[in-house]
Amino acid sequence: MSETYLKQSRAVARLILTSQQLYKAVTALVRRSDLTESQYNALRVLRGADKRGEELTQAELAERLIASRANTTWILDKLEERKLIRRKGHEDRRKNLVEITPAGQRLLTRIDPEFETLLAGVLKDVSQPELDTLLGIIGKFHFD
Repeated sequence: MSETYLKQSRAVARLILTSQQLYKAVTALVRRSDLTESQYNALRVLRGADKRGEELTQAELAERLIASRANTTWILDKLEERKLIRRKGHEDRRKNLVEITPAGQRLLTRIDPEFETLLAGVLKDVSQPELDTLLGIIGKFHFD
């Protein structure tokens, strides 16, 4: 095996481990608010769309979440039960417009400081230039 292969293999293994650790930390954080990581992510995407004045269909949200439409429907059903999101009806549920409610906004506002603390702790030894470099490197990954 070449030295390049060994370095690539170690890098990928470290990325996977880091990803798993981050996922566990974020999951533990959002579970305290009775959310799954996917539900939390959906709320964050919807909050961003709301800030930009953008309307999202359920299908568009599924694309942004990188989730199946069926899974997105389940996520939204759970959030809607808690009145954290609202669907603007359409006979084809995939075409429903989805928006975050004031209750969903308030929940994210309560979670934000904890999430910011988590990120600050995880990234405390990473400088802004290193973070920019990391984002640039991640942007070069290819999955064909």
